[in-house]
Order: sequence, then structure tokens, then C-alpha cells
Amino acid sequence: MVKAGVQIVQAFSKGQNDGLVKSLEKMKSVGQITIPGTLGYDLSFIREIITPTGRTIRFVTNRKIAFGESYWSTQSKSFNLTAGEITIDEKDKSKSGGVLFPAAQLIVNKEGELQWELNQNGWKLTNIIEWD
Repeated sequence: MVKAGVQIVQAFSKGQNDGLVKSLEKMKSVGQITIPGTLGYDLSFIREIITPTGRTIRFVTNRKIAFGESYWSTQSKSFNLTAGEITIDEKDKSKSGGVLFPAAQLIVNKEGELQWELNQNGWKLTNIIEWD
């Protein structure tokens, strides 16, 4: 997992958002997230962070671009990543939740920090079900 983390940091450093997307396209799926009513997303990169109450899972993958977006070359085509964060509270499952950024791109802001630029508002994730 550490190797993959270094790989995507290097890819972003070299090619910004497009470099990251190209690197993620070459990576094998390491998991999946499914939203009710959808086929779900294969995830290329997942990072687990242990917290005092459980853990936080951060993920990013390349977004499938719809035919219409590609054909008409819409602005949304540049938001070619899907990312998110899920917080699992082992002590109180009702406090588990997260956010999904279905159409995003990673940018460097004026302060030189990485931040997500979104094409639409993030989706609040609730009723998290963990499948082993």
C-alpha cells in the first residue's frame, strides 16, 4: 500500500491531475464502493488511517466518463476522478459516515496545498455497511 501511495504522489508531481488519472488507470482494482442503485466503483487506491474510535478510509479512482461528456467534450470531462472518505466508528456504528466526491479533480491551491475541486457537491454517505 505504501508503494501505491508513493506512486500516485509521484504521478501527481509530474503530471498534476492528468498524471494522477493516468497512473490510476494502470493500477489494478484494490476494492469497490457501491452506492444503492449503481453498479459501483472499482477503487484504484485506498488508504486506511487508524483513529481512536475506529478508522478512516480514504480512496481515489479514475471516473468513468459518460459517452455524452466525451462526445460533446463538456467541462465535466476534466473532473475525471472519484474520491471520498469513510469514517468507521467501532464504538458507535450510528456515528459512521462519510463523503463521496463523484466528479472531482485534484489541484494545487494558492497556498501550495492540495485540494479537491468539485464539479458538483459531495454526497453525504450514511448507513455504511462493511463487507469483509
